[in-house]
Amino acid sequence: MSDDLFLDSFRKLLDGLGADPWPELSASGFLDVLRPEADGGAGLDLSGLFPLAFETGRKAAPSAIVQTLLARLIDPEALDCADAAPVLAAGGVPAETARALCAASDAAVMAGLIDSLQAMTLDHASTRRQFGREISKFQAIQHQIAVMAEEVMAARMAAETALMGAPLEVSGAAAAVAKLRCGEAALVCSGVAHAVHGAIGVSAEHALHRYTGVLHRLRLSHGGEAWWARRLGEWALSRREDAATLARSL
Repeated sequence: MSDDLFLDSFRKLLDGLGADPWPELSASGFLDVLRPEADGGAGLDLSGLFPLAFETGRKAAPSAIVQTLLARLIDPEALDCADAAPVLAAGGVPAETARALCAASDAAVMAGLIDSLQAMTLDHASTRRQFGREISKFQAIQHQIAVMAEEVMAARMAAETALMGAPLEVSGAAAAVAKLRCGEAALVCSGVAHAVHGAIGVSAEHALHRYTGVLHRLRLSHGGEAWWARRLGEWALSRREDAATLARSL
């Protein structure tokens, strides 16, 4: 199956999930995509995980889906796993590696959520009219949307860079950059989205608060921005190299 068909199948699966998604997810085989082919999985590496995690966020599907993918590297029966780090650690994965892998995966989910925030914000700004014209025509709104676009791309690039190679060989430094940068983007983009939407964005009838609520919870999962900034600083100081060399080594 081609990559496009594989991802399209995953999108359709997410679109059709009901109140209890786990029986359908388990039957689909997608929960085992990271497991080796010899064990019945698809043997995907982290670059293959990224689009699945990104799409999970973009559709506001449960982030536990991605954590379950990670947990099943160790426990093939894991289901509805909110945090894969303890499962990985119990299976002998070093705690730092487990945390970095979970954080990088959360960053990819966050990047997908942020991408949807941008789409929702653009749609609202293009249809909401004030003073006889769409609010997207006002310079102040255009400036906020431009800032959001920069953050969306930065978050995606950081998350995609962190998810490379074999799952248990994830780079702690790249994971730190991804979680830190996606957390910063989540803060900015949530603020812009709610500012452009106005009061309707926090109403129960509108979907916006579901996305921003999950984003803020994921900002704190497996370490918030401050925690990862300290770890990244410690890594950089231990290398004793200039900034350009450090950036290239991520």
